[in-house]
Amino acid sequence: MDHAVAIAVLRELGILFESAHTVHAEAPSADLAGDHAFHSHTPMWAFEAPGYSQPFYGSGKGRIYETLPPDTTMPAALGHTRFIVFVGAADTAALRQALAVRDAFLLIFESDAARLARFAQDVSPVQLAKRAIILHGDLQAFEPPLSSVLSKQAFQHGFPVFFALPEVVRSQRVYLEQVEALLETMFYRHCIYPLSGQSHNRGLPLRPMLRSLFFDQQLHSYENVLDYTTQPDISALRKAFLGETAILVAAGPDLAAKIEYLRQQRDNALVLAVNNALKPMLAAGVRPHFVVVNDTSGLTAKSWEGLPPLPDIPLVAHCLSNLGGAVFPAKFLFGNYRPELFGTRPGLRLHGSVITTAFSLARHMGCARCVLVGAQLASATGKVMEYAKNSIHEAGPPPHQAPSSDFGHPQLFPVTNALGVRLHTNLNFLDASLWLMDEIRTSGVPCVNTTMESLVHGPGVEYDPNYQVPPSAHLAQRRARLAARRQPTDRDRQGIREAMGADLGAWHSVVVGVREILELPPGQDFLTPAFALLTQFDQSNISYLVQRFEDFDNPHFHRQVFEGRDVAEREAGMRYYLEYVLRMAGVFVAEIQRCIQSLENGR
Repeated sequence: MDHAVAIAVLRELGILFESAHTVHAEAPSADLAGDHAFHSHTPMWAFEAPGYSQPFYGSGKGRIYETLPPDTTMPAALGHTRFIVFVGAADTAALRQALAVRDAFLLIFESDAARLARFAQDVSPVQLAKRAIILHGDLQAFEPPLSSVLSKQAFQHGFPVFFALPEVVRSQRVYLEQVEALLETMFYRHCIYPLSGQSHNRGLPLRPMLRSLFFDQQLHSYENVLDYTTQPDISALRKAFLGETAILVAAGPDLAAKIEYLRQQRDNALVLAVNNALKPMLAAGVRPHFVVVNDTSGLTAKSWEGLPPLPDIPLVAHCLSNLGGAVFPAKFLFGNYRPELFGTRPGLRLHGSVITTAFSLARHMGCARCVLVGAQLASATGKVMEYAKNSIHEAGPPPHQAPSSDFGHPQLFPVTNALGVRLHTNLNFLDASLWLMDEIRTSGVPCVNTTMESLVHGPGVEYDPNYQVPPSAHLAQRRARLAARRQPTDRDRQGIREAMGADLGAWHSVVVGVREILELPPGQDFLTPAFALLTQFDQSNISYLVQRFEDFDNPHFHRQVFEGRDVAEREAGMRYYLEYVLRMAGVFVAEIQRCIQSLENGR
């Protein structure tokens, strides 16, 4: 088959994806010498806690990720994963071995048009259909970005392993390393972060149960009911600042050095500060125009601790975050919780870091350009992530909740940014920077980064440490207009009170039921009904909630209850679990009572 026809067929079948501005070869390349060989390197997950590689209880499943030895052959690789990445397109023995395994998933990266043409001639599209995807062109020029082309389902085949042609290893090492970084970051996003992120990192080992809200979110959902009833959503902000420049302020370690810059530019641009940057800015006498938060953990409350009311600074927040109470009389909420009670709200695109939310908010507001300040997502040191003075992470982020056997992990990952600066970061920020760079490039919103020591550089981002925002003729007027038109909502309080009353009754029932079990005599007469209650709580989200309550130790609970040597040990584990559930239910009872009182009082 003629190579041009073959390439057209591959494209038509959805096997071949090409980036913008690809050039097609007039003729195929000559025969290539050599086979695809395993490319040994240190994968990103070597810097993550290894305990997350085996997170499931009693499943007998293999490891989610591994570091394979340098002499790994194709058959050996297929014994550990079904996700094979070929860098350089060629009809080789290794490729044939992978194609022979029916449940293997193959990705083929090629940047050379002539080599792709030869491959299209040599390998029939029928052999590749529903088995492989070919990605041709500049990795940073795909539209949509490769992170969208490569779906979560692709990574269910296992962790990616890389086989490269000798010519690629010899003359295209940068391209090879870019492919590895992209795929390993995407694997982290889809397969590791769901375990190491706050939703599950205190819940290992995982066992089947209902997982809905975690404890912090459930508590916030009750704390925020009055705000759900009265505060507007972000619809009012849509295109409210059309054409303006937004300065997005994060809490990177260079924020202190940028305070005077912010003071000078504040009247020319809309200043959106992430929650962790608020205290450093206020301490320096610079007030943002808006504060943005999307973190739904209890740690967010420290961002507002000790602050007086800030009536001139609206908070834009995910509805399950800590909303700061009286600190922010004016709030705009996004995200949905119990829409049958509180209505539906628009959302914001976000991923991994609140700076991504700030960028999405600027787009929602209609801003035409963004300037990044303190958005490093990295540290100059390889020891710890660094943050601005007076921020909630000034002394370092909270301890990582890795399995206890993973002492020394996670470690910061070394990376060189697009400006050639050597930095260190965690895998979450590495992923967040990739996501943000894709958003910037595909949105067409130009950005300026004032920080050289940042991961956010590349297509669509200009570096200028002292970018001068052109004066705005309408910014002050638009802010005043928004404040005047901001209309609080007033939802049906009777219906909400009734719903909260039902929740109160449900948590009261939990208190009564757990107390009855705890009062039973020791031995099997206790264990049988206790296990029945555990099954019920596993199916009603309560077991998931308690995993993040106080200092509950899920591995300790598992060892005693599911691996206990005798009745006494299993009983001790069940009493430990139920006592935490009892205290947690009491916290929710108290908070719902306060919530109902606030609805009745209107405050």
